[in-house]
Amino acid sequence: MTDSARRPSRQDRNEVRGAAGVASEAVDIISRPVQGTHEAIAGTVFGALRRVGLGPASKPVQVMHDGISTGVYAAVRGISHLAGRGVGAAAALARPGEWRPITGSPRGAVLTGAINGLVGDHMVALDNDLAVPMTLYTATVADSYGEQYGELPTDPEALRTVVCDHPDRDLTRLVLFVHGLGETEHAWRLYGEASAGEGYAERVASATGATPLLLRYNTGLRIADNGAALSMVLTDLWRRWPEQVSRLDLVGHSMGGLVLRHACHHAVQTGQPWVGAVRRMIYLGSPHRGAPLAHRVDQLATQLSRWSRSRTWGEFLDRRSAGIRDLVAGVSDTEVPLLAHASHHAVAACVTSSEHHPLANALGDLLVPVDSARGALTDVEPLTSSHHFHLLNDPDVHEHLMRWLTAPDDEDEPAP
Repeated sequence: MTDSARRPSRQDRNEVRGAAGVASEAVDIISRPVQGTHEAIAGTVFGALRRVGLGPASKPVQVMHDGISTGVYAAVRGISHLAGRGVGAAAALARPGEWRPITGSPRGAVLTGAINGLVGDHMVALDNDLAVPMTLYTATVADSYGEQYGELPTDPEALRTVVCDHPDRDLTRLVLFVHGLGETEHAWRLYGEASAGEGYAERVASATGATPLLLRYNTGLRIADNGAALSMVLTDLWRRWPEQVSRLDLVGHSMGGLVLRHACHHAVQTGQPWVGAVRRMIYLGSPHRGAPLAHRVDQLATQLSRWSRSRTWGEFLDRRSAGIRDLVAGVSDTEVPLLAHASHHAVAACVTSSEHHPLANALGDLLVPVDSARGALTDVEPLTSSHHFHLLNDPDVHEHLMRWLTAPDDEDEPAP
């Protein structure tokens, strides 16, 4: 049985219980550095009192203060956990279909995606119902709640009914869009006013006839693990798809580009059938060489952990997800080489007015430097006066996508 067959549907998961669990965990996580700071300040005050000769008088007061404060913080955490369990138990009594899943709306999905980006690996370890499962969506159908992106059915016959209901789509050609850290498939609709409310998926599908697919995944997990999971999801899709796919193009934003590299590498290493159909790989602000912000957070956590008064804040930062940690180094070109038979293209954004500005690489798009977005690629287009999230929906990027995705395959391109 495949992973997708075992995955519970969005309606089957108790997302209210998951939300209650996230809230109680948040209280636990945040209260600990607050408690540590409180204790550090109190220790400094009582230490000063002892140095001015009030040591014997202040000692009983300090013991009482420490006992009360410890009990208060423990009570806050205990109450939050009990409340979370109570809400979860009450939600479990609701029958399926009585409430709309939190991730069934764009706002709920976006919030859940952001939380998973921060602590998604922790949520998986706790078996939280809001841990995002890897799921494929399409822009060609609406789901049962009327949303514009519909989840692809797992049943082969249901899948055939859904995708064959759109005769204007070329089912032999697919384009897959993979979002970045803390995002969902809805991120591709940001800045929709610049593209008449359409995202890249819809516009590329209209212009090329290709069938667009969008991935939602837990960005808090290891990038390599997400890549391997995506490889197997595509293999499962290959077996269920109504037509034999002749071409697959891949588009990734930020972390999504790194996930695609790992997916292709896994497919090559394990002999998955879909990788032979890949023709174009496009990276939009992907940190091939790593993201400095992730590196600075890593350094800050190390420094704070060295000092007793700030150790709890270092531990707080250390709760960040494995996905965020992986962005420190990016992807090794020797360990995860670019897919040999595909052509690779990228857009590198910078907030400066020119890509040749002295600060263009240092500032980059505020999250990814230009050099990191370039990586080992040779076909890289700049996007000036833009930040990292402009890459998700920009008219200039759309023109680049169209040029790359409509270009004919080179005759001398090596066979898959």
